[in-house]
Amino acid sequence: MNLQQLEYLKKIAETENFTTAATLLSVTQPALSKAISKLEAELNVPLFERTGRNVKLTSFGEAFLKHSNLALLEIEKGIRELQDMVDPDKGIISIASTYCIGTYFMPFIISDFLSCCPHTKFQFSHESVPEILNDLRDGKIDLGFYDNLDDIHTHSEIESIPVKEEEYVLIVPKNHHLSKEVEVSLKDLKNESFIVFHEGDKDKMLSCSEFINRAPKISIQPNEASMLGGLVAAGAGITIVPNTPLINTSALSIIKIKENIGRKVIYIGWLKNSYMSPIVKKFRDYVISSAPANSLSLKI
Repeated sequence: MNLQQLEYLKKIAETENFTTAATLLSVTQPALSKAISKLEAELNVPLFERTGRNVKLTSFGEAFLKHSNLALLEIEKGIRELQDMVDPDKGIISIASTYCIGTYFMPFIISDFLSCCPHTKFQFSHESVPEILNDLRDGKIDLGFYDNLDDIHTHSEIESIPVKEEEYVLIVPKNHHLSKEVEVSLKDLKNESFIVFHEGDKDKMLSCSEFINRAPKISIQPNEASMLGGLVAAGAGITIVPNTPLINTSALSIIKIKENIGRKVIYIGWLKNSYMSPIVKKFRDYVISSAPANSLSLKI
């Protein structure tokens, strides 16, 4: 058994087709088939079964693939660790965040970090909070950014540190009757129409749920964070969002809310007691050091 056979197994399982897998792996189909046959002979079990022109994993194949993928992941980590030892100021940082954090928080923090470490490469994806926590646990990403800790207690192996706190504000179009107000009370908004994200997509939800329960008059439920400001500016309704630099103040008015409706807290998370490359440590420490001093007291 060798590393190449494990890579072949993974690619065939992904494509469910020997011809497609051979093309992606830049090998001939006979060579690929021969390598898998040798692996099956060594394991003494069939790994694939044919379904028409395609193939799928047998129960033996599914069981072995889990361990095979872990082995490949460990080899990849080992290669990265050696590369980090050669040049600790270079490397790849794999991160994931919820959609809204990735829209208005990550671009600034990554851009600022690249100004001092320009040779760093980032692999970045948007995921739900459960997906981020699972990927941290499985070692698929180095760092995660999220604002919902409902699931964190089921992941005691993950360290979470608050790095940013934002107040919720009301945004209205410039021609709205409240646009000149500095502060409003919730009771003054009971007859307004609101734009909120779909309730089934809570990880993308920017509006304050506690407030929405008091103001059920909802005009639009978009499924993209980037649509909120445009819809409000167009007069389709008003909404409550974290006060971020991305709010277009030329088209929108930002108004404080008199009542305490909580704040949005952004956390950075990583897997405890696992290897972390020098460049990942440098980025993690940079993000934490950029956080307000009082946020660090909220460590989970």
